[in-house]
Amino acid sequence: MSAPFTVLVVCTGNMNRSALGHVLLDTWAGWYLPTEATGEVRITSAGLRAPEGSTMGRRSKVIAEALGADGSAHRARQISEAAIRDADLVLVSSARQRDDVLGLVPGALRSTFTIREAGRIADLLEASAAPTTAEEMRARVAKLAENRAMAPGTGDDDDIVDPQGRDDDDYRLMARQEVPALTSIAGLLFGMPEGEAAAYAEAVEAARFGLEGEPEPAASDGERPRGRRQA
Repeated sequence: MSAPFTVLVVCTGNMNRSALGHVLLDTWAGWYLPTEATGEVRITSAGLRAPEGSTMGRRSKVIAEALGADGSAHRARQISEAAIRDADLVLVSSARQRDDVLGLVPGALRSTFTIREAGRIADLLEASAAPTTAEEMRARVAKLAENRAMAPGTGDDDDIVDPQGRDDDDYRLMARQEVPALTSIAGLLFGMPEGEAAAYAEAVEAARFGLEGEPEPAASDGERPRGRRQA
């Protein structure tokens, strides 16, 4: 049996951006992949300066739950060179973090993308049926690398706002920047239907998410659409 297909999602503190990406991708892999393929996928996350053991940010957790994912078990983890090397796909939250990851493991260039960059490239690739093996998923990551030059970023196009220590609107902006790109990645890797991806994009654009309360203290980081599954 081949090693599992491993995704590593990265941000600064592994409490907001990468935590949201982690729980959403993990949920979607279980929903959309064929049954025989779900055991061949491992979704992980880590932070470049993570307060290890910290829970997912409260408002990011609310957003995850509104989109059908459960962030209650998430705990922040510090990135390591081994985690980068073990990953078939590394998704980071900004262009600078891509440089930081490659500074640790230069050989990870072909497997490391910003979340928004990978989403742009995935949108350019021809839709295909959900993969059934880890090797098929690795082949699709190779297509991302081969087509990187076709979807260059400009300025902030690759970055997702870090909402830690900011107000509710920054958390909503994080969702609007991150979730549509994640659905494009999930379409490529897990077979998420285009209609459901569009429903997620519409949901994060319009949703208020019921966020309330004071900004969370600054640290080192930082409506479920009516589709196939219900929150």
